[in-house]
Amino acid sequence: MSTSDHQSESDDALEPTTLDDGDEWKDIEPEDFSTSFVSFGGNTRFSDLKDFLQDAKKNHGVDLLALTIRHGLETYGMIKLINYVREQVSQGPFRPDVSPETFLEGDRYMKPFMDDDALLYSIDDILDVANQTAPSSAKDSSNGRMSDEDVQELIKQNHQLREQVKYYRNAYQEAYLENLDLKERKGPEPKEHSTDHACNGKQPKRKDHDTHYFSSYDHSDIHETMLRDSVRTDAYRDFIYENKNLFAGKVVLDVGCGSGILSLFCAKAGAAKVIAVDNSSIINKAREIVFVNGLSDKIQCLSGKIEELILPVKQVDIIVSEWMGYCLMYEAMLDSVLWARNHYLAPDGLMIPSHATLRLSLFADDDEIADKVTYWSSVYGFDMSCMLARPYEEVDIRTVKPKAVPSRSEIILQLPLHTITKDELTFSGVDFVLEAERDIEELQGFVIHFDIAFAAKREHDIQEAKVTFSTGPSGRETHWQQALALIDTSTAKAASLKKGEQLRGSLGLRKGDENSRDLEVTINWRTESDTADSESTSQQSWWMH
Repeated sequence: MSTSDHQSESDDALEPTTLDDGDEWKDIEPEDFSTSFVSFGGNTRFSDLKDFLQDAKKNHGVDLLALTIRHGLETYGMIKLINYVREQVSQGPFRPDVSPETFLEGDRYMKPFMDDDALLYSIDDILDVANQTAPSSAKDSSNGRMSDEDVQELIKQNHQLREQVKYYRNAYQEAYLENLDLKERKGPEPKEHSTDHACNGKQPKRKDHDTHYFSSYDHSDIHETMLRDSVRTDAYRDFIYENKNLFAGKVVLDVGCGSGILSLFCAKAGAAKVIAVDNSSIINKAREIVFVNGLSDKIQCLSGKIEELILPVKQVDIIVSEWMGYCLMYEAMLDSVLWARNHYLAPDGLMIPSHATLRLSLFADDDEIADKVTYWSSVYGFDMSCMLARPYEEVDIRTVKPKAVPSRSEIILQLPLHTITKDELTFSGVDFVLEAERDIEELQGFVIHFDIAFAAKREHDIQEAKVTFSTGPSGRETHWQQALALIDTSTAKAASLKKGEQLRGSLGLRKGDENSRDLEVTINWRTESDTADSESTSQQSWWMH
């Protein structure tokens, strides 16, 4: 459908609004500061909102009042519509298609297209006038007047909209000032230098791994998965609610807040102020969640990397974060949490959680191997091996059945979150000894999982923590499942163990060279029956991308 088709269809559905000097404009209170509305075309400034709206309708075919009434737009919808129209007009369509499907879906147009856009600050005024000029289906058929109940409901809705716009206006101003301050501190962007790869006049495009990482948390699905993980979420809730004395009157920093659930827990537990930080666009949803739950006076949501933001406080009493990735270390979010600890946590402050433990165990299960590997060699009699991802080169995240783990788990690394350093998170080899609890005809891999503990005092060790959870095969299933590293027997020596026999080796972790959020796992191993000859030691590496 063409733009003109949309416009004519809209005109048939609702008459364009008339911008006269009626009473509905008299209720708009002047702002305390000088306001200048930049036209959608960007070539004219208006001191009066009414003049801007007339220009938008006349020159761009965008009747903001009519669109607000027709589509029942509220604060979010208006923000998206304004930013969408500004973007479209800047790119060429002087009279853009303003059907709702072009701008309402997703959060793309929640980001201001123009810095310090006065129009975004005046959304409550537009909504007020739209409400007063809208034809009402709630009118009494006998006398054409609205019932008292309808009037009171409209007054209530109008008050709620004013409060919501006031909140988002303040949030927008804060975000704009934060961004401006960040640009000033960073200085001008460095100029690209020519290289041998740029002889054709074009610079090679570098892959921005951080952007990909943060954008993967933009959507609600992944946050729903984490929220529905009751093992994870209940542990945080239980610790916070059972230790309200620790939170009462304190300042809390939530690093990587996501939907804001941990911040909500802390605020409900009595925290005086919670600073929720996230660099993905989910922070917009977190702001809305905070607002609708009436906690805007306690929780402040900040958008950006914790390393680049300047917090509104010099130090915090508590840092809470759900930073754990697959295999505990995948995605390297703990680096940011430790940075926040080093720069903002008070000397006697508390880290939540307080301890993490990385564990390793043996794996042997023919059924699992058949399901994962051999299945593709004959699918209804056809070889579909090419469908199989690299089973021996990458760590497989899956739920491992307890019967497939013929050993106890061994601690590889303990992480006391109050003291551990970033450098300790990567290592070339930590020795382990795993003892077979049954005969193993062929060792087929290793299982990696982690445990988390919440201690109420800095000086408490992990045994004193009263709230804990495990992601191991024997516990309740979590969204982290387990990390399975399958042995490639075509390159590594097949190992068999008798019950009680030990397998000795070492495990190393390192970040990727190109993408520091990738993780490489390297394991060396040998059985007791192997000779001391180094050729009897097997080694294999697996990646997590």
